[in-house]
Amino acid sequence: MHSDSYTFVCLCDILLQEHIVMGLLFTVAIGLILALGAPEGMQPRVLMGDTSHCDAVTVRSGHLLVEQVCVKGSGTQNYPARAQVTWDGQIATITDADEKASQEWIRAHTLLPRLSKKRHSLYWDGKKVDLGKVDVFDLYEAIPWQGGVLIYGSTVPHKGFFGQWPFKGPFLDAREMEPYCAIFFDPTTLKGEDLYLNGKVRRGLFVFPIPDKELKDPSN
Repeated sequence: MHSDSYTFVCLCDILLQEHIVMGLLFTVAIGLILALGAPEGMQPRVLMGDTSHCDAVTVRSGHLLVEQVCVKGSGTQNYPARAQVTWDGQIATITDADEKASQEWIRAHTLLPRLSKKRHSLYWDGKKVDLGKVDVFDLYEAIPWQGGVLIYGSTVPHKGFFGQWPFKGPFLDAREMEPYCAIFFDPTTLKGEDLYLNGKVRRGLFVFPIPDKELKDPSN
């Protein structure tokens, strides 16, 4: 009887140790997956810099558009807390290292010194950019992207005296209260457009994964 009890205790101890080891191996595996960053073959994209990283800003046929690229439920207080994004048939978890790398890359490639504003118009190297009937108020970030210049800023549609309240439109226009937008233009033709991004909070840009090749100067 004593021998049987001893054997049972030993088996329990072995199973417990195996469970602990498997738990440690699982933790290490998850850590390695997170450390790997973007899977191979995942092309760089520009996302919005909020915690969910849901919105990706891209240019197609010369026009700006926003696509949702986040894995639903990620980037919240619920599991998983870190944002997960997916495109090119891959899924990646955004890490603190990715956030830092994006900030450093945007600083290193900023085009803000070549941009200016005058009477709510945008200028590139002193030349006016045609964005249509748009008033430009702020320029927060600007980077070379897809052969042009991508900007995170604030704009509102241009309105003449009779194009605003009380003659036309609401007294309080949400577009004017939350003016955050993306701007893209071709530095060769100096033509572009803006895209209203909505949101009361300034989100900024987030580049992921970091391009492995130096982007061509958009003015060349």
